Amino acid sequence: MSLSARAPADNIQDTSYFVGSVWAQEVIDAMQNQLVCWDAFDCDRWLKDLKKGDTLYIPAIAHVTAVEVVVGTRNATLDPSTTGVTMTIDQWYQAPIDIDEMTARQTHTDLPARVQTECAYAIAKRMDTTLATRFSSLGGYSTSAYGTDGQTLSDDILLYLKQTLDEADVPMDGKRVLVLDPSALVDMLKIDKLVSADYQNQKGAIANGVIGNSVYGCQVRVTNNLTAASTGSYGVMAHKNALAGCVQLNPVKKFEEPWYHSVRYEADALYGTCEERNAFGIPFFTRHA
Repeated sequence: MSLSARAPADNIQDTSYFVGSVWAQEVIDAMQNQLVCWDAFDCDRWLKDLKKGDTLYIPAIAHVTAVEVVVGTRNATLDPSTTGVTMTIDQWYQAPIDIDEMTARQTHTDLPARVQTECAYAIAKRMDTTLATRFSSLGGYSTSAYGTDGQTLSDDILLYLKQTLDEADVPMDGKRVLVLDPSALVDMLKIDKLVSADYQNQKGAIANGVIGNSVYGCQVRVTNNLTAASTGSYGVMAHKNALAGCVQLNPVKKFEEPWYHSVRYEADALYGTCEERNAFGIPFFTRHA
């Protein structure tokens, strides 16, 4: 690009006044604010000191059934162990931004907040999207989900999903979540009893995609990062322990590149996801992708 063609004031990448530690904290905060799916599932308690290719083993415990006491007889021991799951740290994404010397010096617009937010959002969206691709395999569904692709989300569908989780002994402990897209949210807002029971008492602004209070014991989250089917997308009603994720964040790097007359700022994430408990989630189709 020729010098005359440059317009630093209009350049989305132009910014200045970077302070490394402050920028790093802002990136972390921005990422946390954007994670709609990630922080709804079991992604906050696993080891974070991992490298690409590492495997994390997650043990699983099964329910046991009590047996009648027979005097003089030693009953066989009960075994709560079952096949665990593994998670491979196999995803590594970056969001780099190059700032050339001319832009940094000539800009008259302060854009560090926009830059760090875009950087963080790119990583957060990638992490959420990866986790959302696992929705359609929960609940014993291998290639599909409950209902018909492009369906209108109804009260009957929501009640079916709840009943299915209840019958699978999924805990009703306040850790259930309903993840859907804007089209399914609109459908749900047309269900009178849900609007009157759960939404009229909503206070404050919608934050991090969390909508309303509770729908049949589920926190409702809305996102545009769901995996598309044909007409609609794959939403899910699930417990926090249905899916797991582990991330190692390297929130900011700074590379001085004098040979390019620029400085590169980069946010990246090394992470993995897995299905933790298959029966703890039921996918469903939404109306619009």
